[in-house]
Amino acid sequence: MPETAWKDFDTLESHIAKQEHLHARSRGMFSDLLRRIGVATKIVSSKVQRAGLLDVLGEQGAVNVQGERQMKLDVVANEIMKATLRWMPSVVALASEEEDEPIALPAKCGDEDGYVVLFDPLDGSSNIDANIPVGTIFSILHPVVPDRLSPDNYLQPGRRQLAAGYVIYGASTMFVYTTGQGVHGFTLDPEVGEYVLSHENIRIPDECRCFSANETNYDAWDEPSRRFADHVRYGNDPRYARTSSRYVGTMVADFHRNLLYGGVYMYPADRRTGKGKLRLLYECSPLAMLAEQAGGSATTGTRRILDVQPTELHQRVPIVMGNLVEVDLYERMVAEAGGG
Repeated sequence: MPETAWKDFDTLESHIAKQEHLHARSRGMFSDLLRRIGVATKIVSSKVQRAGLLDVLGEQGAVNVQGERQMKLDVVANEIMKATLRWMPSVVALASEEEDEPIALPAKCGDEDGYVVLFDPLDGSSNIDANIPVGTIFSILHPVVPDRLSPDNYLQPGRRQLAAGYVIYGASTMFVYTTGQGVHGFTLDPEVGEYVLSHENIRIPDECRCFSANETNYDAWDEPSRRFADHVRYGNDPRYARTSSRYVGTMVADFHRNLLYGGVYMYPADRRTGKGKLRLLYECSPLAMLAEQAGGSATTGTRRILDVQPTELHQRVPIVMGNLVEVDLYERMVAEAGGG
């Protein structure tokens, strides 16, 4: 790094410390927790980068609570996140997308000042064997009742999140987070082993360069979802003249690209079941908070994602997320079809 750049050199740790005063109850614990998540994701990143050398490619041979086949690296990432967070005095409750139930923790004091952490340890893990980017997603809440395993501590709407973020493991590793004061991105510098501020105060560009959806499911979408997709892809609106279909299949990767370039991501409900595919607590709520903090929006079609009251730990919801213009348009089309 050139000497002239050192005056602007800002690591994840120093950036978190600067925001500490925004969280009156934390007494340093909130910063410690975010830093600890950073440490865990560095370890996961090292495993991802060496996956082909460590015998962690392929399937584990088990099925998780979602009914999905677990990849070996799913299990590795999940164990790393648990091992890194469970002994922190400030963490009073943990839940993982890979676990059927909340994760039991050692007894702690001062639960009223602690934190609840929910995470998807390895989003997009089915892409690992093809060397396609994957990621980790996390969400931080305050407990609302003293009983650490009470569902009330986990089943909170996304608007109550204290922080949310993700790490994308790709050509470089990036840690992107918000505490409600904008969205900031840090790139892992492998030479010094630190996350370094590279994208300060990220804002979604006001253009729709990318349309991200699993279009093989088009026939299973409801009418307003198909109409919206057709309008963006094939309509005459000049806003979409340069829009391209871009879909990786790793939610973090698709969201990250659209966050930087501008675009819309959609995974609507299956009209035959009326259910979405993506998890509210582990995927949709954290990324919705980031989208809103970057000037975008996220909806189920009829409700703001951050206002959805969870009823189950592994609840799935439909989601359309990205630029305000596109999300507003989708909601209007749903309302016109009688879904509002």
